[in-house]
Amino acid sequence: MIKNYYPIVFLILSFFGAIFSSKAQERKTINQLEQSVVWSSNSLQTKQFQEGLAGTYFGKHKQFFILAGGSYFPNEKPWQGGKKEFSKTIFIFESSTDGKLSLVHQGDDLPEAIAEGTYISLPEGLLCIGGQTPDGISSKNFLISYENKKIKITNFPDLPIAVKSAAATLIENHIYIVGGQTTNGTSSNQFIRLDINNPKKGWQKLPNYPKNVSGAVAVAQQDGEEISIFAFGGRSRNNSNITDFYDEVYQFKPSKNQWIGKKNIQNSKGSLPLAVSTGTKVGASSILLFGGDTGVIFNQIEKAINDNDIELRNKLWQNHQGFEKEILVYNAITDEWFTLGTANNTVAVSSIFYDTQNQDIYIAGGEQKPGIRSSLITKLSFSKGKGFGWLNYAVLGLYFIGMLGLGFFFMKNNNNTDDYFKGGGRIPWWAVGVSIFATMLSAITFISIPAKTYATDWRMLMFNMTIILAVPIIIHFFLPFFLRFKLDTAYQYLEIRFNRPIRWVASAFFTLFMISRIAIVLFLPSLALNIVTGFNIYYAILIMSFVTIIYSTSGGMEAVVWGDVIQGFILVGGAIAAFVVMITEIEGGISEFWETTKSFNKFDTFDFRFDFSQPVFWVVVFGGLANTLISYTSDQSVVQRYMSTVNEKATAKSIWLNGIVSVPVSILFFLLGTGLFAFYKSNPEQMSITDPNIDSIFPQFLVSQMPVGLSGLLIASIFAAAMSTLSSNINSVSAVITSDFYKSLFKNTSFKQQMIVARWSGVIIGLLGTGMAIVLATWNIASLWDQFNTFLGLLTSGLGALFILGIFFPRVGATPAFIGLISGVIVLYLVKSHTDFSFLLYGLIGMVSNIIVAFTLSLLIPNKKSIEEITWKTRKK
Repeated sequence: MIKNYYPIVFLILSFFGAIFSSKAQERKTINQLEQSVVWSSNSLQTKQFQEGLAGTYFGKHKQFFILAGGSYFPNEKPWQGGKKEFSKTIFIFESSTDGKLSLVHQGDDLPEAIAEGTYISLPEGLLCIGGQTPDGISSKNFLISYENKKIKITNFPDLPIAVKSAAATLIENHIYIVGGQTTNGTSSNQFIRLDINNPKKGWQKLPNYPKNVSGAVAVAQQDGEEISIFAFGGRSRNNSNITDFYDEVYQFKPSKNQWIGKKNIQNSKGSLPLAVSTGTKVGASSILLFGGDTGVIFNQIEKAINDNDIELRNKLWQNHQGFEKEILVYNAITDEWFTLGTANNTVAVSSIFYDTQNQDIYIAGGEQKPGIRSSLITKLSFSKGKGFGWLNYAVLGLYFIGMLGLGFFFMKNNNNTDDYFKGGGRIPWWAVGVSIFATMLSAITFISIPAKTYATDWRMLMFNMTIILAVPIIIHFFLPFFLRFKLDTAYQYLEIRFNRPIRWVASAFFTLFMISRIAIVLFLPSLALNIVTGFNIYYAILIMSFVTIIYSTSGGMEAVVWGDVIQGFILVGGAIAAFVVMITEIEGGISEFWETTKSFNKFDTFDFRFDFSQPVFWVVVFGGLANTLISYTSDQSVVQRYMSTVNEKATAKSIWLNGIVSVPVSILFFLLGTGLFAFYKSNPEQMSITDPNIDSIFPQFLVSQMPVGLSGLLIASIFAAAMSTLSSNINSVSAVITSDFYKSLFKNTSFKQQMIVARWSGVIIGLLGTGMAIVLATWNIASLWDQFNTFLGLLTSGLGALFILGIFFPRVGATPAFIGLISGVIVLYLVKSHTDFSFLLYGLIGMVSNIIVAFTLSLLIPNKKSIEEITWKTRKK
């Protein structure tokens, strides 16, 4: 047998040859930072602001940057007896073609002169919160917008207490405020929230911050499970009239409604007290801190003032060496810090804006030294280290060429539709088993499960383990209906059991789901390659799509199955190689990996709470079993493989092989995610901070950490995961369209006509999925694993219910079954829209609601057919 499939053996051996022959590449610089000045107030004609401003409000409204308020010393400096002044000017900037900012408006448009408040950029404008005015600390809040070359000020509800130097952040439509300095000079521990969609409700009080604090930084960022609020540092004056500077970090988890202590602020020298810094989220899980005051000189100045030593105070002011120079990055998932670089313009009390679209950070003004303001708006731009490299691209290209060759190699065997869709029964059971495994192990598994496990824990493992529970049920109850009745497709049974319209509805549901699935599994690896290498996402979608369409429509089922075998070996071999590299690159090796993951509860698997919105034991087991039964009993791409072996016994062996192989491979992919967590905790600077979603973490590791050549082959394994699913989907939908629609509508067609329909339907379905993938490329999907299971539950739970009704509920006829199918979709829509049930339960809910409605209606509308009659007619046929 092997000699007949020498291309397959060659491709597999080439893969392992690449593993053993690759040399480790040099460690890349993952995050490269460029700092540039995009505007300077020295260009202003008026001398009032040429020195610069500190404590401004700063953000963006549509295409315009807004800079408002601020403080400055227009004449003498503090040691000369100078007095701080406050600005009521609003500056409006627009980006120029050269990347600089050009001033398009300047005017005294603020309600009053003000500085040192906090701010949030909203779609409607820049929201300014609290601050210091010449008359004292303000509780006022107002929104600045700029449209039709005019400034508009809109008032918002006042703060419960007047504060300045508070910290603010935004989660969806809620603004959160932390701390702030009050009118009597003390710091507050307030933590409040405002719903911007319903501001008239006012500010809601939340659990107090663990410390009285002002000058802290608050940033909302993904912690792996949800978007949380992270608060950094700050300061507060103690009873001795000396200010304490904090290095503590606290996280507020909305789901738990409490503050949790995290790792203290760290720079290259250790823990770092820091106040009046500025910070922002970056990418999917990072937070950047820029500038700020460590308090060392500040406390000396305070002591000199308390001792009435004016000479020492002035000397300390004049000789101040500036503020924190290191740019710090915190990872909200691994709870680790690293230093990104050194700031060219070291400031405190500056203002910051993060442009999520271009991933640029703008820092406006600030205090360079006591009494000295910055006149600059600086842009921080990020880029990654070396690209993918020609050798990796060459390996990827060879893989695509090899898969095309596989399709042409098997083209000669396709003499009729039985050969094309079932391989003529020539395919060995073990190859079918590996093919089922590779089909179900899509790019969604290869990328998203490691990403999920990196971000959370192992609670989802039992979802994958349910295949072992499902295998005996599938073999004993469902397999006989697919093999003994000699069906062309799974849905042909539904016509015999119910009627032709139900067969067509089921086939249509399956076709819609497959198009959606094709789109997702095309989009995911293309997005990953785009993020980690910069390769054009649209080109990646088109190349992978066209290669898969060509080899799957050329070689038929044999090309699909043997392609899956190759891809299955590449997938598993690549995963093992990646895990080995992860462990060897962790300082301390396997023992440190174990200690790190254990201390962070990364191996937590069983959660017996009765919270059906979370992946607790009951949710993952029952939801996983339902989804597995749906896939293995009503998914034509799987059922079609049952028909590709010699006999029922061989098919049963292939299903058992798939189930048995799935267990260790699932564990391997969960280990990959845990290994990624341990690796990036040990090597935080190797994390690409600008990646927009966590799903890209494993491809990023493959490109940046694996040996040259091997990393190209492992990126090819991501494509392999996608293409194994795509080829199966294209071939199975082609079978459905040819058998369930074309042959049903047009009798006595020739094999040649059927083959033409089979090939062209595969091409058309592939192109439709490609089109949807290109549309998806413009969307922001937080987790594609979640999205995939949502599709599965909404569109296919009814298909699984139809087969269960047909086999186990003889009383249910066509009308109750159809009504149950529609009601299941409606119930699922209502559950998704109005409850917080986990998406993992969608398949179970849809299937159970379908069965209940259909069975209840069957008590009123009994089935006119008997199971015996159906069985006899099917066997006779």
